[in-house]
Amino acid sequence: MSREEELIKRIKELEDQLESCKRREKEIELMLQEYNELVKRQFEIFDNFVKDIGTKRIIDPLTRVYTKDHIVKLITYYHSKAFEENLGYGIIAVRIVNLDDMMPLERESQLVLLGKVLRDSVRVPLDSIGRYSDDTFVILLTDVKKENAEKVLGRIRDMIKLNMGDDVDIKMSLRVYPEDGLNLEELMNQVMEEVR
Repeated sequence: MSREEELIKRIKELEDQLESCKRREKEIELMLQEYNELVKRQFEIFDNFVKDIGTKRIIDPLTRVYTKDHIVKLITYYHSKAFEENLGYGIIAVRIVNLDDMMPLERESQLVLLGKVLRDSVRVPLDSIGRYSDDTFVILLTDVKKENAEKVLGRIRDMIKLNMGDDVDIKMSLRVYPEDGLNLEELMNQVMEEVR
């Protein structure tokens, strides 16, 4: 093979490599666009969470835990994250059954106390607590399996008994993703039905 033929062959190889690099560059640009869209969506979700921080829309003024709207948003967000990243999580419902039988001041003091007991019982900052209704709280346990979630439930039950005594009738329920189900709506319905 002559020197000229070698040069032509080498030029052809370089041209092929150049074409391959151009194709790869286009693929990378497309991937970057997709990534940017994903990050943009993540920031929008995050912005929705933080825009209300410090306002009554995010914190229940009486119990100092998250409001229903915010805890539901957190649970929904974490459900998606758990699905994508193959994580487990738990939802605990805690209800004061005899709240309506109490006088207004006693009712408020028991709700405040229960909010404090729940905050002291969970793994801050991993877990989140919200007031779901007048008499019901919801706890999101992140990155747990069923066995650990049951231990947390036991610890909460013990702390409630220790701090609130037997005068307050408390019902509790736990559901764990994915062991107890994959559908968030069904998990929430089950955990709420059990404390009714």
